[in-house]
Amino acid sequence: MVVRGNPQALRIARSFHTYRPCFRVTTRNKRQQSKNNQQEKAPFDYTRLSKNDQVKDTAITRPVENEKEIESINKDFLHRTKGLEPDIEIKQLYQIKEEFHKRYRDRYVVPSESWFLNSWRSLTKPNIPSCKLINLDIHFDTKLESSKQMEFQPAQLMENPLNVGDLVLLKSRPNELAMCVSLPSSTMDPRYTFASIDGSMSFATKNRVLLRIPQKLPTGINSLVQPEGHHKYLPIGTVKNFSNQTSILPTVARQMITSKSPAQISKLAWKDLPITTKKLQLLHRSLQNYMGPWQIPFFTLVGLVQKLDLNKALDNKDGVTYLADLVNSYKSADSVPMNSATFVSTYWAIVQQQESNLWGKIHLNTALLSPTSVTIIPLKSQHLYYAQVIEKLEADNYKDIDRFVKLVNERKYEDISSLYPSVIQLLKDFAAGNFHNNGIIVTLISKIFRKIELYKGFDITRDICQDLVNEILPNKMINPLLLNMDLALPTSSKLGQSQQKLYELTNIENLQRRNSNINGDRYDFGDLKVFCIDSETAHEIDDGVSIENHKKDGLYTLHIHIADPTSLFPESTNIDSRGITTDVLNVALKRSFTTYLPDLVVPMLPESICHLSDLGKQGQRTRTISFSVDVKVLPKSTGESIEIKYDSFKIRKGIVSNFPKATYNDVDRILSIADSEAPPFKKDLESLSMISRLLRELRIKKNNAVIFGEGFNRGLVTLNTNKEGELTEVSFSDQVETLSNVLVSEMMILANTLAGRFFAENKISGVFRCYKQLPLDAIAQQQYNSMITSAKKGVFPKLEDITKLSSLLNSSFYTGQPFRHEMIGAKQYLTVTSPLRRFPDLINHLQIHRYLQKSPLCFSQAQIDRVIWPIQSRADILKTASRNSSTYWTLNYLKMMMKSNPEKTYGVMITSVPQNGFAGCVFPDLSFARGTLKLHPSTKHYPMIGDTVKTCKILKIDCLEGILELEKL
Repeated sequence: MVVRGNPQALRIARSFHTYRPCFRVTTRNKRQQSKNNQQEKAPFDYTRLSKNDQVKDTAITRPVENEKEIESINKDFLHRTKGLEPDIEIKQLYQIKEEFHKRYRDRYVVPSESWFLNSWRSLTKPNIPSCKLINLDIHFDTKLESSKQMEFQPAQLMENPLNVGDLVLLKSRPNELAMCVSLPSSTMDPRYTFASIDGSMSFATKNRVLLRIPQKLPTGINSLVQPEGHHKYLPIGTVKNFSNQTSILPTVARQMITSKSPAQISKLAWKDLPITTKKLQLLHRSLQNYMGPWQIPFFTLVGLVQKLDLNKALDNKDGVTYLADLVNSYKSADSVPMNSATFVSTYWAIVQQQESNLWGKIHLNTALLSPTSVTIIPLKSQHLYYAQVIEKLEADNYKDIDRFVKLVNERKYEDISSLYPSVIQLLKDFAAGNFHNNGIIVTLISKIFRKIELYKGFDITRDICQDLVNEILPNKMINPLLLNMDLALPTSSKLGQSQQKLYELTNIENLQRRNSNINGDRYDFGDLKVFCIDSETAHEIDDGVSIENHKKDGLYTLHIHIADPTSLFPESTNIDSRGITTDVLNVALKRSFTTYLPDLVVPMLPESICHLSDLGKQGQRTRTISFSVDVKVLPKSTGESIEIKYDSFKIRKGIVSNFPKATYNDVDRILSIADSEAPPFKKDLESLSMISRLLRELRIKKNNAVIFGEGFNRGLVTLNTNKEGELTEVSFSDQVETLSNVLVSEMMILANTLAGRFFAENKISGVFRCYKQLPLDAIAQQQYNSMITSAKKGVFPKLEDITKLSSLLNSSFYTGQPFRHEMIGAKQYLTVTSPLRRFPDLINHLQIHRYLQKSPLCFSQAQIDRVIWPIQSRADILKTASRNSSTYWTLNYLKMMMKSNPEKTYGVMITSVPQNGFAGCVFPDLSFARGTLKLHPSTKHYPMIGDTVKTCKILKIDCLEGILELEKL
């Protein structure tokens, strides 16, 4: 190669012949040095070359090997390109490799080595060299690897709350399993840390979990997430709260623990999804009830998917019979271990088929963090009906929608009612929340409202759908939530109507005849006063209390008398039957609880049976199941307040008849007036009140019970009739604890606790109620323990404290196992005090009847375990319905306030960690007014959970969706 030109070009050209590979690397820390070098040396001036510098064409015969010369060439090159490139430093390959390996080691290898050596303290962990921790397919020891990770028993969800190692689907990433890798750190940040399969971490409270698979970490792992160590490179960890504090999931922990199982289950679930989808389509045809929607336990459905053989089900000759037989025996599926991949793929397949209106809502339990049931939608009246409606509305370029809109704009409502009943029904179902993940329906409704003059500028919400329905129909539905198919009210389906008809036809004469023939084996409490303390508007009175003062050594006998409706049914005495055989009780099981809504009450049992069984009718001999126990009030000098004589506990079938009038207000008034003005039974009420307070003190001090203080449950909704007789006038009241409230609640807690102990000791299968405290990180646990300590001193958490602690509290649930109820402070807790309102109590009463007769029990343990899931599902549905209805009326009230005074501002309390300028909030005086607060952009210090933010203005309200948005001014 021959180079012509000036010497500078010659030197550069020579360097390219033998130049060692170099790379330009941006170096922030050497920018100043580069600038100094540029100032010291001026750029080369090619116009001032001397003759001696002129050269002839010369062949290059030697490479440039002098290091100084190379460095000089590099500097000259940088000067020539000044201003064209960023500050860079040319490094040789070996330098880049060294720095890369050091950076890689400090960022990834060192944290992984540290975690492997220090955070996994187990003799059974894989014995591998630390230098191969990363990017190596490590095979677990056989003791660590197990097929059990691929399946679980539903009962495991009840045994342990959400903990590190559990796999979840999150609302933010519903299509990918993640693992819980860290617990809530404090009341100021109650979020869990979740790691996805690729190792990225996210933070969310437990109410963002859609599905949970319980899993245990290998033995000896203390933690998975750790603070990122100090090094001179940019951090790679994830910021949770502060930008200068990052957390890291070590790479080896991800490869060996957090990604292995989720990736395997997710892969199998996606692979099985088409098959699961087909199975669910076939099962739906056999499970659906043409008379109306109903809920099937989710684990039963997963068990059916696992059992179903597609080849047999698709057989042209015997397929229908095979499916029918399988469905008829579906209850046995509950005892089958759940395959984790099938569990997940079933969830995904149902979500997909919700768009076809085959399946309704998936109901989630907030304690188990798992689906408990799914609504099966009728094939003809919903799936096929709306398929036809959609087809008709989409035909001819949405011709019918244009006609409908034209009539709306012209306010020809009578024509609409006669011509388009299907569109009105579509709007009603949408407003009631009967569609889930149905994009086609949403599109159609959007097309309708975008062409209506009155609504074209509005967001498409369930509220405006109901507004349009109210305009079209003269007899409007005040609360469309009552039409929600999950609520299953008698007015919402043919199934509910048939059940109500059965209740109305209940033969009272036969029940009364049975009622009069079985009193011989009952203990008659004679003239003993039974105080049935309840509200003036109580629909059923199913409990009463009595006391006997032995007037020596502080000894009393307490009697808790409970209504006995189960004695009206043959299940209580027929020793040849097991389980529920009576039609009325089968319907009561489907209802499971009395439905209490602000605007409606639907009894669990027929009103005739409630009227025949409830207490409180003076002089009428009424049958009871009575729970009696001796208690001893101890002198203060002993250091204890009261002693429960457990060996004196008795359960008896009883007869009571003396019922002094005693509402909550009556009892509070009697306890507050002078003896001379009070009725003669005031002494009994005073003794009951004193003992109830001592029982509460005992629960708090010895059993760590949690009692909430001032400000809990404010703004409870009450509806009153307007001038037209409609329940539309909203008023609010606060739940205030009085002496009468404490008296009743403590006596019922005592009866349920004693009954739980009795069932556990005598190995009687029953429906228990359980509460398990969430596992927490060290600081969060200290804060929770501090609340317990304060309660023992008589200082109960107020609204701000409850708000801070709420995300660290769990929910109670029903179970067939005698687990502890930690909130109440009971080793076992079995509800028996409301058999007219709760089916679990009714089941437990049937067990008591059989046990007292020394007959075979009505329910085996397997039957109890199966019936738990429909009961829990119904409890979740009614809890959600009650909250949604109360929210609906509360937001309606605020909506009217907003219309009358758009500029009115409010103070709200923060309920969640602020993120991206938004935070959850609640109106302190209205418990059901919960929403999202948009913080002011200029906010330098975000408020914390429990803080009150003033001068907030309402931006948006959607009553049916429960949406409330505010802005900090």
